[in-house]
Amino acid sequence: MPVVCELSWECVQKISTFQLTMNFVRYYPVAGLAFFVFWIWKKGYFQRFRIQQAFPRWDRVRYEILQSAVTLTVFTLIGVATVSGRKAGILPGDIYRDADKYGGWPYMLLTILLVTVWHETWFYWMHRLVHRKGLYKLIHLVHHRSTNPSPLAAYNFHALEAFLEGIYLVLFTFVVPMHFWVILGHTFYAMVMNIWWHLGYEFFPSWWASHPVFKWINTSTHHNMHHAKFDGNYSLYFNFWDRIMGTNFPDYERHYAEVTARRKNTAVAGLKPA
Repeated sequence: MPVVCELSWECVQKISTFQLTMNFVRYYPVAGLAFFVFWIWKKGYFQRFRIQQAFPRWDRVRYEILQSAVTLTVFTLIGVATVSGRKAGILPGDIYRDADKYGGWPYMLLTILLVTVWHETWFYWMHRLVHRKGLYKLIHLVHHRSTNPSPLAAYNFHALEAFLEGIYLVLFTFVVPMHFWVILGHTFYAMVMNIWWHLGYEFFPSWWASHPVFKWINTSTHHNMHHAKFDGNYSLYFNFWDRIMGTNFPDYERHYAEVTARRKNTAVAGLKPA
């Protein structure tokens, strides 16, 4: 539930506890469960769905786990500063709790659509920005050291990139009032999709990437290629910006077809880490 209190040091402590708990308790269990099921428990069974057949070394996975804590801490600080700033009357925006305010469910559904479009746009252009030569080495290289990412790489960001990743929602709420539970639902969905894109497995059907409609929705293979090849496939939920800006890897659809064709083979277990 949202923290309801008048701004004070005790109130800031309550906000901090809520934000910290929400971020850490959501991320590690979900990403950890995905890792346990697909990378340990049922590794052999799901091998035919692997995008890159090898697995990364355990020291790389440990780094992803630890660096994710940095990102979650930055997300927490953003949340605490934003909520406290609004309570102090310094920051604009309305995070409301009355579902009937602003017209009820139709408005809430509209904000879900708008924040998704905004997040997609922000992410694409921010992502291209941190791939510029100077910023890449300073900020984004931390994330790209995982060339064969695990689901625990989803939040493996440099602190500055974590700030850029998290601030989009604050900027959006400066302009668009949002219900508290819509924010919670959106951030949970965004987290799950980020884990999914870093899962290392492709479960979508073989025709997905070349279908006239579904090709506009991204796949795990799409983002996995970005980690393996770097300069392309920048988009998040949808394949809109990459397609209209010409930044999809030219062999994306062919590679996707090759990845999904492996499912016909018998699952292979016990590959050595790479």
